[in-house]
Amino acid sequence: MQKEKIVNLPNILALVRLLLVPVVVWLLLSDRTLWAFVCFLAACLTDLLDGYIARRYQLITQLGIFLDPLADKMMAVWVIVAFTVKGVLPLGVTVVIFVKELLMLLGGLLTAKNSRVVLPSNRFGKIAAFVFNTAIGTCFLHEYLPFYRVFVYVALAGSVASMVQYAWRSWDKMFPKKS
Repeated sequence: MQKEKIVNLPNILALVRLLLVPVVVWLLLSDRTLWAFVCFLAACLTDLLDGYIARRYQLITQLGIFLDPLADKMMAVWVIVAFTVKGVLPLGVTVVIFVKELLMLLGGLLTAKNSRVVLPSNRFGKIAAFVFNTAIGTCFLHEYLPFYRVFVYVALAGSVASMVQYAWRSWDKMFPKKS
């Protein structure tokens, strides 16, 4: 069995995205919203780029399957916390996101432990993540988009639906149907 090369461009891009999390949050809390938005967009672009490169050049690794959603979730959760602290988002949104992400983390760990596999995201999860990141993007523009919360609530519903679908896939992986 050949060992995976874990130091590759997609994994480096995921690490860069992780490093951008505290930068974006600090910029937001320092009222440097434009620069925070630019860094957030850069993180979103690295997400698209690392996935494309990993698939195109067969550089998908178990580390990347773990790092990519971790970076996405860390960015989303902490930016939402910052927007909640600033009064842009209600506390309820943050609570729902924290509970959802905690359940996803526990479910992912349980699945990995029981089936020895980390489930990669699927198309539904990617669409939900895109919609959610777009909704977060509207929060940066909340002064110009009075209806930004509509986007957030729609994205929140999609995110919870994605979690339910992921839980279903995890269940099937842990307890496969016997033929």
